[in-house]
Amino acid sequence: MLVFLIMQSPVYPKNMGRSKIMKTEIDILSDREIEIFDYVESQSGTMEFVNKKLSSEGIFEQYRNIHSSYLELYLRIDDDAAELESLKRLIFLNWYAQVEPSCYTGIEYLDNTTIMTSYSILDQYLTERKIDAEFKWMLSFYFSWDYTILPFSENKFETLTAFVKGVDPSILSCPKNQLPKGTMDHRGQMGIYWISLSVEKQIH
Repeated sequence: MLVFLIMQSPVYPKNMGRSKIMKTEIDILSDREIEIFDYVESQSGTMEFVNKKLSSEGIFEQYRNIHSSYLELYLRIDDDAAELESLKRLIFLNWYAQVEPSCYTGIEYLDNTTIMTSYSILDQYLTERKIDAEFKWMLSFYFSWDYTILPFSENKFETLTAFVKGVDPSILSCPKNQLPKGTMDHRGQMGIYWISLSVEKQIH
């Protein structure tokens, strides 16, 4: 059985910069995601069998804690880059939980309040034009599956809903073999997923 401790905010020396502190915490969350992913990948059996096993072992609950920890981190820190990265991972997990079977990801039934809060934050980012180029193509890709977001956004988040409805699903929005090698390293399952889609340059 795989067991993880719930991450608690550590105490750091006063002279350590906030960006360095937050990067450390984000790295811890990424490591926890990858440990769970590696464990899930090692399972064998039918989808139903693996789902029951992961549930009984508390894997899904552990991933819910990671998901909520990204939001807690976002709300607690005061660093634009770390906030944006936390939001990127939240939105990815919101989407991935709906499009990929939980027996392959370890993600199931994420906390609805955390999901809605993250979409509220995203709506504000879009309204204020605070998303970067990377986040824009990520969102365009995710929201090609509009059924994963419209039930959460319609009649609640106007800018986000407009963004979703403006996505052309016939256009591949993500880069192919364009990003520098290592861009997606240490970014949890989000990074693993994008590496699998070959967004980084291939080294021959």
